[in-house]
Amino acid sequence: MKQSFNISVTFKKSLALVILLFSQSLIWAQDKTVDVNLNVNKGENDWYAQPWMLVLGGAVFIIIIVALLRGKK
Repeated sequence: MKQSFNISVTFKKSLALVILLFSQSLIWAQDKTVDVNLNVNKGENDWYAQPWMLVLGGAVFIIIIVALLRGKK
C-alpha cells in the first residue's frame, strides 16, 4: 500500500506556515507607533549657549596657548 502523502513534505510545509505566522505577528506588533511627548525645556538657556561664556572660553584658551608657547623659550 502506498502512502498518499509524504510526512517530510507535510512537516516542512507546516513548519514554514508556523514560521510565517510567527514572523507576521512580530511585524504587526511593531506596526503601532508610540506617542511620547517629553518637554525638557526648563525655560532657561544652557550655559554654553551664552555668548559671554564663549568669549570667556576663548580667552582662557588663548591664555593657555600663550603660556605653553612662552614656556619653551
